[in-house]
Amino acid sequence: MDIEIKLFFDLIKYLPSGTDSNTARISVAEGTTVGSLIDSLNIPSEIQKTILVNGVKACNETIINENDSIAVFPPMAGG
Repeated sequence: MDIEIKLFFDLIKYLPSGTDSNTARISVAEGTTVGSLIDSLNIPSEIQKTILVNGVKACNETIINENDSIAVFPPMAGG
């Protein structure tokens, strides 16, 4: 099934090669979780992440569905 993955800031380097923006359309198996998707992109598990699926906060156990949009942000600081 096809999904959209958006990585931001320092995480962009983990998108599939040939990606020319921060967004890629990729195919994943049915039943794929957010955590397994992140693992497949080789994003280190020790990096803290904020994950949204279709604009709603998600966790590693969240199951991805066809045409979902997954956004992954590194930690942000502000003041």
